[in-house]
Amino acid sequence: FTLEYSADSAEEIAKIIRAREIVGTRDCALIVANPVVKEMDRARHDAILTSGLAKATAHGVTGKAVTPFLLEHFHEASDGESLAVNIEIIKSNSALAADIAVASNL
Repeated sequence: FTLEYSADSAEEIAKIIRAREIVGTRDCALIVANPVVKEMDRARHDAILTSGLAKATAHGVTGKAVTPFLLEHFHEASDGESLAVNIEIIKSNSALAADIAVASNL
């Protein structure tokens, strides 16, 4: 898909946040996507997801219970690889958030 706008640094994101405050759009959503540095092989991910969804259906898991069910399934089926990837995502997102905060002079 294509984007109307993108930012390539924490400084640019901080400028966007400041501009939104000035023009009064602070209450509107701003999505900051941070690329995954290390991701699971797509074929492996898709196979685990397919088996997890089938297992959830077979066990009658629905609604809010699906996400924790799938997280546990991914952890078991990937021998912990999914947990390691998720931890790296959290670290990366935290570092980006800190960089944005510093750039925003918060």
